[in-house]
Amino acid sequence: MRVVPLILIVEDNRESREILEARLLANGYEVITAPDGEAGLHLAREKNPDLILLDILMPKMDGLEVCRRIKGDSTLPFMPIILVTAKADSKDVIAGLKAGGDEYLAKPVDHGALLARVQSMLRIKDLHDTVMEQSNQLKEQLKTATRIQSLFWPKIPYLTHNSHIWAVSVPAGYVGGDLYDVISQQDDSVLTYVADVSGKGVPAALIMAALSTRIRSEALLQDDLSQLLFAVNNSMYELTFEEGYFASIILVRFWPANGKVQIARAGHPYPLWIAGGIIQNLTPIKGISLGVTPGAEFEVKEIVLSQGDALFLFSDGVSEAENDNHELFGIDRLANHIQHSQGPPWGERLLDAIAAWRGTAEVNDDLTILEIWRNHK
Repeated sequence: MRVVPLILIVEDNRESREILEARLLANGYEVITAPDGEAGLHLAREKNPDLILLDILMPKMDGLEVCRRIKGDSTLPFMPIILVTAKADSKDVIAGLKAGGDEYLAKPVDHGALLARVQSMLRIKDLHDTVMEQSNQLKEQLKTATRIQSLFWPKIPYLTHNSHIWAVSVPAGYVGGDLYDVISQQDDSVLTYVADVSGKGVPAALIMAALSTRIRSEALLQDDLSQLLFAVNNSMYELTFEEGYFASIILVRFWPANGKVQIARAGHPYPLWIAGGIIQNLTPIKGISLGVTPGAEFEVKEIVLSQGDALFLFSDGVSEAENDNHELFGIDRLANHIQHSQGPPWGERLLDAIAAWRGTAEVNDDLTILEIWRNHK
């Protein structure tokens, strides 16, 4: 809002217009005037006043229509409107408020009531502008956070022996709590995972950053996946147990040379193992989500990816994507997509399929996909 608020008076009666103008000028406000609705609408769009005093009964365009057009124009900033009416009937007042008016004054306008309404509406205008400024600053900060978070996504290393990894992560908002990583090991294996921090937004993103850092540091010390998760879980518990946050993870170590795969799990959806073009069942892998309780133990299971086989890791933002009817995309649709579409990788086409399934529904969760596969000879 301006240091000296600018008030627009839209009034067809010259005497009434001049009286309102004189009273407001005497109290230190800047004033512009219009003699009819069309001129008032033009000045509102051109000058963006801090407040409008708007007569209802006017030629060319009445005050209700002016009010509707101003409030319906998304390109205009918030401008409080005080409707000035010769009719004190409740139906007319209701019609004005429905048209978008924020307050009203009955004619003849009382000087004290005029100043009280003006001061009240200008306080609301000032508060609104402050909130909008803070909101815009927050949006810029979140855009910066989005760019920073993108630095956590690793560059996928080149794999030998016709093996490949593909991954993508799409936050529900500016930033999210999903994460993935691909870490090359000294024995020519790769350590990779998909994890999902509970919640969304900035808190989840901050925990995601801490979890990513902890996993990388433990990967330098631990060869055994169960011990790695044991250490990470204890750290996660110390960090987040008071706030109630936790994280699920599917952790995989893959040897491209022979297709050997070790899998550990902490409360995360099971990956899909595609062997011989068919989705195979994995035996149960025990492990509670990270950060729930200290000292938790984690199982490790082993499989082998033959040539042509794949392992599909995902967060529950895939299976729990909702459409307009609040129906979930589900594991069955995910499996059907993989069985009947071209891949690997299946991820890009799957994102399109989920978007089509979702329709106009709001994105309800972060979404991450990571695929490992070995080509046929």
